[in-house]
Amino acid sequence: MSRQERETIVSEYDGLELSVLNVIPKEGRQICGVLQLVHGMCEYKERYLPFMKYMAKHGYICVIHDQRGHGGSVNSREDLGYFYGGGAKAVVEDIHQITLLLRERYPNLPLILFGHSMGSLAVRAFLRKYDHLIDMLIVCGSPSRNRAVIFGKLIVQIQKMIFGSRHRSRLLETLTFGSYAAKFPKEAHHCSWICTDQLVVKEYEDSQLCGFTFTVDGYAGLFQLMQETYSKRGWQCTRPDMPILFVGGAEDPCIGNTRKFAAAVNHIRSRGYENVRGKLYPGLRHEILNEPCKEKIYRDLAGYIKKQDLSDRMKTSEEVFNCGGKTGIK
Repeated sequence: MSRQERETIVSEYDGLELSVLNVIPKEGRQICGVLQLVHGMCEYKERYLPFMKYMAKHGYICVIHDQRGHGGSVNSREDLGYFYGGGAKAVVEDIHQITLLLRERYPNLPLILFGHSMGSLAVRAFLRKYDHLIDMLIVCGSPSRNRAVIFGKLIVQIQKMIFGSRHRSRLLETLTFGSYAAKFPKEAHHCSWICTDQLVVKEYEDSQLCGFTFTVDGYAGLFQLMQETYSKRGWQCTRPDMPILFVGGAEDPCIGNTRKFAAAVNHIRSRGYENVRGKLYPGLRHEILNEPCKEKIYRDLAGYIKKQDLSDRMKTSEEVFNCGGKTGIK
């Protein structure tokens, strides 16, 4: 059985305490690599536990943090959806700090970075500066490019001046996500767009840690992540052969359609990355890791990673936890 370890890391960006969850393969299991996960908007890290346990069973040390303004990475519950003024830069630097920590703990293991939804924007913004730190990137549930983000940033500026940065913007929420629910008008839940499994949807809607309204400050960070992700400037591609995989549900309104999904894939290729693949799953929605067929998704992702042959740096868990005295989770 894998084991879970929790820790708190102080953000070097501004001192915010970040809540981190580690899932470690059982002792003696051959370790294939490290999987660092970055979750999406208005959710929390524990929602990824089933996937992390599956990957740990297959030899991957899995690490995820609550992004700032989410889960346990807040000073109080009133700060959910608030980025503490750090914007996109703080989000990316939090990821960067944890990546560096994992490189220090596991220097001889390949590191795979996985981002879902808003997290998929964050990991691509990370990629622009820090691709030398990772060995593979998986982009899941990617929001497609939206040119209206400029209009959204204007609303952010106006509302910030009128209401302040902590204002919870129903207007921006409606403009950003209103059309998603409209795609499934016959379904009972407002958030049915996230998953075909209505139990998952209900649990999401019932959770105090999910589905909250973002603050103006949070939307400012989100829109900046979108702009950085789809910008043609600022990319420092140092690893053009690095494997990059885009995955998503064909019925995900966040992706939009096949053409927009292909555009996101091609954008990364245009920045110099040559080993980029994309796969859409018919009939699935935004959270493919929570769909009824999630075990197939897990197998597909594990199979893709294994196919890339990163095994030259594999170790057993006993070796990992005893190399240099720096690798055990405290």
